[in-house]
Amino acid sequence: MFWRRDKPLRVELLTPIHVTASSVPAHHEKLDDPAAKEAKTNTDLAFKLITFGALASQAALVIYGYSLLSGRFQQFGIDQNELSLSTPTLLLHGYTSLFSGALDAAEQWPIVGPSLLAFAFVAIAALFVAVITRRPKANVVIGLAAWIGIAMFMAFFAPGAGVQQGRGAGLADFKRYTQLETAGDLEAVDTVVTDKGERLVGHLILADSKSTFLLVGRTLFKLDGTTGRVIRETELKQRPPEMEKLPPKA
Repeated sequence: MFWRRDKPLRVELLTPIHVTASSVPAHHEKLDDPAAKEAKTNTDLAFKLITFGALASQAALVIYGYSLLSGRFQQFGIDQNELSLSTPTLLLHGYTSLFSGALDAAEQWPIVGPSLLAFAFVAIAALFVAVITRRPKANVVIGLAAWIGIAMFMAFFAPGAGVQQGRGAGLADFKRYTQLETAGDLEAVDTVVTDKGERLVGHLILADSKSTFLLVGRTLFKLDGTTGRVIRETELKQRPPEMEKLPPKA
């Protein structure tokens, strides 16, 4: 036969075959992906700012309360080193003074005063939202700032409203117990018994854990808070105008 079973067959390819495979691109987030443009909130930064704001506001109220009481007691001849005031007392005095100032501004400018105060809270809230939010939208910032600002405004006036309600309850109790009508605030007159049995009747200026300061007429008595011993008597007089114009001594 013309062929054999064990005869090798040789095949040559004149044109080489090239096999190419298209590489599958890795999945990358496109720049124009809508998810990349969404606003993101930095909760860690938000908690830090809230904590810092709370501590800073309390420190400011404490400093303001201490400065207020120091200036007031200085007019009665009480030195700052004689004061022994707790932090809650300073915080309360600072807040009540600031609250009274806000009410006075609201009475002088009935519409402008409260509006400016509310706008200040909204502006602070808008700055807070803009800082903690990445790619914030204008409508989102305005909406959140309005709600947060109103909440801060109400939180600021809530303790003051409680103080006013307590004041009204105190006047009502005074009327019920004494059967006397009160047109305004009450004036308290205090009596202190010294270690020698002497009764001092006057107005209480300051009482802390160490000392008691009682104004009797034009004389300020400093008494020991435990024994009632009179430590110092300070006579208060109006400073002459010519003394205020004298230059300080070198």
